Amino acid sequence: MDLASTPFFGLLRERLTQLSERQRLIAENIANASTPGYVPRDLDASAFQRALDNAGAGVRLARTNAGHMTASGASGTHIVTRADSETTLDGNAVVLEEQTVRAAETRMQYETALALYQKGLQLVRMATRRPGQ
Repeated sequence: MDLASTPFFGLLRERLTQLSERQRLIAENIANASTPGYVPRDLDASAFQRALDNAGAGVRLARTNAGHMTASGASGTHIVTRADSETTLDGNAVVLEEQTVRAAETRMQYETALALYQKGLQLVRMATRRPGQ
């Protein structure tokens, strides 16, 4: 059995790929913080949710309590151009503080997805062991 083809590992692998792409875009934004007319780019936040909705395994995120966050905060693969909160006189719309916060959020999301992937592998290893080992 190919673990990468299972819905759980496939979705996590896709999420890790998307987060890597987002981190790359954030690094480009920071590198262009002094480029006149540069507008920062990011990933479409709804693309990963659409991937979950389209997964054949019936994976659905539901808001079961009014205090829970909505499931719309996931990253995706569609690149969008989005100005930060300020634009300088030369037209540059990169705010380093906002990009730094996005980088930290992306890192935490990546580490969480990686931990889930590793736990999933541990569960598969445990399930394949003979009793008493």
